[in-house]
Amino acid sequence: MMRYHKEAISRPVLCKSHNIVLIVRRFTLLLASAITLLGSGNGHAQAADAPPNPPSAAQSTLEADRGSTTTEALERFTHDYWQQRVTEHAQRLNWHGYELQIEVSIPTAANKLTPCRQAYQPEANASALPVGQQRLRLRCPDKPGWTVIARSQIAVVMPVVIARVALEPDNYVQQGDLLLAPILLTAQHGDVLTAPEQAVGRRPQRALRPGQPIRNRMLEAALLVHKGSKVRLEMSTGEMSISMQGTALQDGQKGETISVRNERSGKIISAQVTGMNVLRLHGDPAPASLPQH
Repeated sequence: MMRYHKEAISRPVLCKSHNIVLIVRRFTLLLASAITLLGSGNGHAQAADAPPNPPSAAQSTLEADRGSTTTEALERFTHDYWQQRVTEHAQRLNWHGYELQIEVSIPTAANKLTPCRQAYQPEANASALPVGQQRLRLRCPDKPGWTVIARSQIAVVMPVVIARVALEPDNYVQQGDLLLAPILLTAQHGDVLTAPEQAVGRRPQRALRPGQPIRNRMLEAALLVHKGSKVRLEMSTGEMSISMQGTALQDGQKGETISVRNERSGKIISAQVTGMNVLRLHGDPAPASLPQH
């Protein structure tokens, strides 16, 4: 059994990678076929502006499955379970414009089982990103009860941030280095970026090739201080706190010590980045030597 869900999506800039385009085209054809089946009454498909909130496992009751075979009830429950898992993950990470396909396989022997009078009790592996091949153990708590293993193939296509050009570790990422393109998510894409601003101003940990989806762990921490920006310098001694204005002479991430020019005295001092355009001085603000470039 295959069911599909499509969230409202604004047209992204397409990736130039041939493989990604083929994957998205194949997925679109599958989705169109499912919607056609829905119109003819011979299949199951869903289309909505936003992902619905599917019923939880506890809401699968005998009333909902009355008149269904055990296999049909298990297929429906498994589909709704994984749709809920993906929806929760999407809401937590603020996903937008994703398309979801779920294919469920139930052992044929399940039709010989006695219909369960109570809600199924699902047990699944704790997967960070519920995509690809997934197993779901469904237990009927009746006495006597039974257990069935439901196998599912879950596909999510979503526009993500990819590198438009080759990105080197020595350079900060710029808006023009990026574009949005739809890809088929895998289990390794749990921290993939979905908006260019999540990457702009950060440096790659290693070289990235054109067309490569960008994950959060591939980039250094975001810059909190930019060279030339006005910053606030703070120093605390006992119960006394001092605050003064300065100008950053270097870029800085959280925890880094950079050189700053004191606006009042004109001296160049060292301070540690603690927040957005906020730095902490330690003891006497000693002069700093600017790095040679």
